[in-house]
Amino acid sequence: MEWPKEILDLYESITSQIPEMFRTTVKPMLHEAAEETARLRNSGFVSRDDLLSSLFRITPGAFQGTVVDDLTRLGIDIDKYIKLSEIREEYKRTWSEIGEAFLPGNFHFTMYLTDRCNQRCLHCAADAKVHRPELSTDQWIQIIENVEQSLRKQGRRGVYIWFGGDPTLRKDLRDLIKYCGEKQYYQAVSTNGILLDESLIKLCAEQKMSHVFISFDTVYPEKAAKIRGVPNAYEAAEKAIKTSVKYGHFVICTTTVMKQNIDELDKIKKLLETWGAIPYFRAVIKQRNAAINWDEIGLNNEEYRRFYDFKFQHVVEAVRSGNATSLNKFYTYDMVPFMECPLNDTELTALEWGVGCQACRSVAGIDINGDFFPCDYPSELKLGNLLKQSFTEIMDSQLFKDIRDRKRTGKCATCHHLALCGGGCRVHAECETGDFFASFPYCWHEDDHTP
Repeated sequence: MEWPKEILDLYESITSQIPEMFRTTVKPMLHEAAEETARLRNSGFVSRDDLLSSLFRITPGAFQGTVVDDLTRLGIDIDKYIKLSEIREEYKRTWSEIGEAFLPGNFHFTMYLTDRCNQRCLHCAADAKVHRPELSTDQWIQIIENVEQSLRKQGRRGVYIWFGGDPTLRKDLRDLIKYCGEKQYYQAVSTNGILLDESLIKLCAEQKMSHVFISFDTVYPEKAAKIRGVPNAYEAAEKAIKTSVKYGHFVICTTTVMKQNIDELDKIKKLLETWGAIPYFRAVIKQRNAAINWDEIGLNNEEYRRFYDFKFQHVVEAVRSGNATSLNKFYTYDMVPFMECPLNDTELTALEWGVGCQACRSVAGIDINGDFFPCDYPSELKLGNLLKQSFTEIMDSQLFKDIRDRKRTGKCATCHHLALCGGGCRVHAECETGDFFASFPYCWHEDDHTP
């Protein structure tokens, strides 16, 4: 966690006001609390808001008056930070509704266990014709321990999402699930549902799996068969979703938004909610199979904007009406450009943890050979290999920090939305331009950059 010089100076000014007999105890406590608050924003650096709201959080009621006096002498707006501290505590508690794995600060890893798949999706981000050698069970456990122990040194935890291809084609998937279950590590599985049978669903429940991702792209069975290249894709997904819900899983249905379904997003959302699942909409990415089929499935600027309006109208309306539950927060998470301007600290707290690009902040991918992707989607840019390097070494690299801190080129670099937007999807920018840091090619924002 990094501390900008002006924040470190403010920290020293504040702690110098503390009586010497308490200073050695309070100073490290405030330092730790500020970093924890920053992690809850999925940030890599401590901000003024993090520091001052944390000060009020850790100060006992009997001493708050003294803190108020000290900060007033430093010319700080006391009321703002007392209120911000209360807001952040409230939003932190709401995450218990869907499980601790989704607590901001945790790092979600897409684990590319295999290239093999039992579907042939038009929009797949993999190369369906190439099946590369796979790591062994022990090698994946080595990677998990490398990542988990590195994160725990920062007070964070990993969330391991079994992915592919389709991970259910790995014969040792159950062994990996049991390993993480026994270690009480957060984990999830992402599948098309064909091989997610009741016995596997039951095992996932017994191992207290955090959540289950099941792909679902349309409310029309015939269209599902065409999109996914196999008959009965819809029926397999429906059965897997309903069985997973029956066993008490938190079920998230991933919908890849493309030309084929851009007109049925409301229908998909309503249907999945009647089944007890949470819809999770993500825009199609132009790579591998999807790139081959782009003329048929790709979104244009106008369609991206339609998707944006659909995705965020529910969230922003809920936030502004005072109904921002943890489920609203989950709907917030995506990597499309984000151009809302929060009107107050409550709105900012509800939105800032998950909007915009999350590469190297809260998501990453680990390829079939251990290579580290900065995003959960595969990219040409790789930051190292977790069989050869510690995750700590990768996190300490300047490239990791630049991606995490949303360093961008082109018009994104000077845009006033950058802090929350992050420049949109980095992998999509790389696929279109060859540069992971380039501006998002489907952004409709006018290039005047005035708030």
